[in-house]
Amino acid sequence: MRNIKTIHDSIYGSIDLDETVSNIVSTNEFQRMNMVKQLGFTYLVFPGATHSRFEHSLGTYYLAREVSTRLGLEEEDVVDVSLAGLLHDIGHSPFSHSLEGSMMKIYGKEHLGVTVDIIEGKTPRNEISDSLGGHKNRVLKILKGEAGVLSRIISGNGDVDQIDYLARDSYYTGVALGAVDIPRIMRVLSIYRNELCVEVKGLPSVEGLMVARMLMYRTVYRHKTALIASSLANDALFSMNPDYDEFVQWNDCDFMAELKKNDLKIYDSLKHRKIPKGLIVRQGEREFNELKQELDGNLVSSQYFKSPFKNEVLNVLTEEEIRPITDFSLIMQFLERELEGMGLIIFKKEEELKIKDALKIRKIQYL
Repeated sequence: MRNIKTIHDSIYGSIDLDETVSNIVSTNEFQRMNMVKQLGFTYLVFPGATHSRFEHSLGTYYLAREVSTRLGLEEEDVVDVSLAGLLHDIGHSPFSHSLEGSMMKIYGKEHLGVTVDIIEGKTPRNEISDSLGGHKNRVLKILKGEAGVLSRIISGNGDVDQIDYLARDSYYTGVALGAVDIPRIMRVLSIYRNELCVEVKGLPSVEGLMVARMLMYRTVYRHKTALIASSLANDALFSMNPDYDEFVQWNDCDFMAELKKNDLKIYDSLKHRKIPKGLIVRQGEREFNELKQELDGNLVSSQYFKSPFKNEVLNVLTEEEIRPITDFSLIMQFLERELEGMGLIIFKKEEELKIKDALKIRKIQYL
């Protein structure tokens, strides 16, 4: 019998890890995520939001295993999709999404690209790559979106990644708007003609999931103060320009230590929550770039955030056919429009009235 270890999770209770999973979790590469905050600088606004990518990855592993088992997949598929869930975020930088803009500029990669490098053994240590053994190629295919239903379980509207982060982020921030009916969602997922679908009777539970996502974006993920802090850190990383092999080993503490050496002003701002002023403007990316150029002399920093809406539309299974969920749900049609792109402009406190006046003249709405 294979050795089984148990981890006690705040959301699901006991999660059993077999020998392969336990070995992966024990690697330095995976343990790094214990000190990578899931929500970046959101803890500056919601003090409980100090949970880590480590917890989320274990939760996604658990849900991937539960869902794939309930769907009746072959044991080999259950193992591989569970491992993909475990490793889907292994490439996240310090403070998670906060630094992705500069990561893309410096290295040409977002966190999925780093994840692929780690699994392929192209980064220091290679412990995870070695631990995966014969599962490596299949896990990579799932994470790259090349494995049909298996990929869809991990990534897309209603995926296990999304289910876990909404439930976990809601729990730790104390924002009840993100509550998700996980048992019901898992019971109404089906496979039909190699498509992941939700049974028509389960439509309200999936609508609830997507409404929760929209409300969490409005309340937590796009909270202005947290975004300002993230943008400052993002600018600092671009200035620091660390070597890739060094950077992929950093956790939050490593980043802050390097920041203290390189930019004491931003370090003090983030450490002591001395955050400059900022405004959110709802504009398309082209219009925002034009606005940014006009206000450039008055800005400390700026950043554009693209719509987080995922294009993979979840299908609904009726007695006769499968159809896009938007054919059945006015709520889903609304949400496609609601999660739009937005721009953030950051400025010194003494510039606030000047900036607001400039926006009013241009008839640009701001928050």
